[in-house]
Amino acid sequence: MSERHETFPNIFEALVLVVALILIEVLVAAVLGSAHLFADLDPQDVSLIVTVAGNGVLFIGLMAYKAIGYGALFHPTRTSALTMLSVLALPIALIVPGLVVMAGALNSIVIWLVPMSAREIEFLQTMMSASVVSTLFGCVAAPVLEEMLFRGVILRSFLRQHSRTAAILWSSAIFAIAHLNVYQAATALAIGIVCGWLYERCRSLWPCILLHALYNSLVTVLFNLDSSDAASIDTAGYTAIAFGAAIAGGLWLVRLLSGPAVATSRQKAP
Repeated sequence: MSERHETFPNIFEALVLVVALILIEVLVAAVLGSAHLFADLDPQDVSLIVTVAGNGVLFIGLMAYKAIGYGALFHPTRTSALTMLSVLALPIALIVPGLVVMAGALNSIVIWLVPMSAREIEFLQTMMSASVVSTLFGCVAAPVLEEMLFRGVILRSFLRQHSRTAAILWSSAIFAIAHLNVYQAATALAIGIVCGWLYERCRSLWPCILLHALYNSLVTVLFNLDSSDAASIDTAGYTAIAFGAAIAGGLWLVRLLSGPAVATSRQKAP
């Protein structure tokens, strides 16, 4: 069966989807709370479980509405996912440290402009904690779920309605808005643009998921370093190496993906 509603969502509908996801998560949390499920778990871990469940509910509806299977969503191209990742994994890994450094610089500017409250700092520390559930969510579940929605559904549709530049920028902006706080928005915008470019070139979610997972994993590791370990890192040296690797990896990716993107129906020219 061919995909239905190929141009769903448009920009407005994508924003509605984000709101719908939030409302579904609130409803799931209320149901679990009233049933006293997971009462023994840490509240932060419960919120992560709620997020996964909310995404599951949303995607059941989305996949039925668009009449596509998960294979077509994740990797509709003829080249095998394993072959694609074997070629792209190393250059993707090379650009990640540079992205982390750039994101840190962006966050520093945002925090300087809009200082964080004590509650926001506590929330960030809880979110970045190294507990098993939060680590699995941040480094595995979140990259998969977010790429499914923002690249697999939203950007996939936008590329059929807009130029590739507009499609990538709009989907990245919605990805940033969906984080619901200014401190993650700048980082999400940057990551969204890079993942959007990868998706537009490859028409596969797996390179995007890999980049997203590696990025979240490195951020988690660096955030949870002991103060003594963090102090021992040569910041200037690390920054130079990270940007050098990112330039090399970026040029490598551009070379590998400089040919025509995989064609999709109703795709507009750049």
